[in-house]
Amino acid sequence: MSHTPPPRTRRTVLTTIAASGVLTVAGCTASDSDTPESDALSTVTVEGTELVVEYDADTDATRLAVIAPSGEAFAERELTPGASRVTVPLGTAYPPGTYTVQLVDGESVVAAVEQALRPEIVIRELKLARNHPEEMYEGAADFTITTEVIVTIENVGSGPEKITALQFDGDVPRPTPEELDGSGIAAVDRPVRYTKPVISSGERVTLYSRTFPFSPSGSGVECTPEGTDGQFRVTLRGNVAGELTEREYDVAYQGEDLTNCQITIERPDA
Repeated sequence: MSHTPPPRTRRTVLTTIAASGVLTVAGCTASDSDTPESDALSTVTVEGTELVVEYDADTDATRLAVIAPSGEAFAERELTPGASRVTVPLGTAYPPGTYTVQLVDGESVVAAVEQALRPEIVIRELKLARNHPEEMYEGAADFTITTEVIVTIENVGSGPEKITALQFDGDVPRPTPEELDGSGIAAVDRPVRYTKPVISSGERVTLYSRTFPFSPSGSGVECTPEGTDGQFRVTLRGNVAGELTEREYDVAYQGEDLTNCQITIERPDA
């Protein structure tokens, strides 16, 4: 009995090339003549939520292939003759890791380079709005200034990220509810309550909480004339990396009650 092999679709070919290309880049070929060069690929960069690839306009390649960390095909683009630049949308739901960018001619890899795509969000500064009212966004109400937090973050990683949650827990008057219906990040100048900002690689942005963590009506801590010390934790979550960062702060409360309370915060490692 004879068996007819299944047809080789473009996806099958691309996946086969992907596996071969990754091994080639890793230096596992038998001879140097089989190793794809990277010279034809000028630069591979990330701009916003796009992967931007610049290549030699005289290349023999007809397609661009982007291979995910799993080895599966992530994207493919036909190359326009004479062109030297192509963009590939990444979005904010890509799997983080090391990608392989390939120029392909038929079933041969002409050139290949690796590109890390992995966001890394760090908290650069955290301030209580009540102590820095001049740094709150225009139009913020008095109650908002009294209860909210200003957080400056930076993406020091190599890929974009969508921030999906800003949370507070520990010794704060009102910890973030577990079942919060939203990100907890204020949507400034927009007709919605919350926002999920997209942070590009190398970008620094300021977020404003929208969960009243230091509300005087909260019952998480007490403010006394003698003073009350504690710690609270700030957590950021993202669409790509999940839990992005977590940082603890020392906090001190002193006053008659939370309505008339001096609150100071400090990083333990500052």
